Amino acid sequence: MAEEEVVATEEGPLPVLKWDQGLFKQLIRGFQFPVEWDARYPQQGQTAADSPPG
Repeated sequence: MAEEEVVATEEGPLPVLKWDQGLFKQLIRGFQFPVEWDARYPQQGQTAADSPPG
C-alpha cells in the first residue's frame, strides 16, 4: 500500500493525513467493508464530522 503523506498544521495537535480516492478504495477492499456501510470518499472540504448519522 502507498504511504500516506503526513502534513503537520497549526490547526490542531494531530497531523493531517493526505489520502486520495485510490488509497481509500484500497482500504475498503483490504478490510472488506460491508456494502451496507456505504463507505464514501468525502468531497472537497468535508470531514468525518460531516458524516450522516449512524
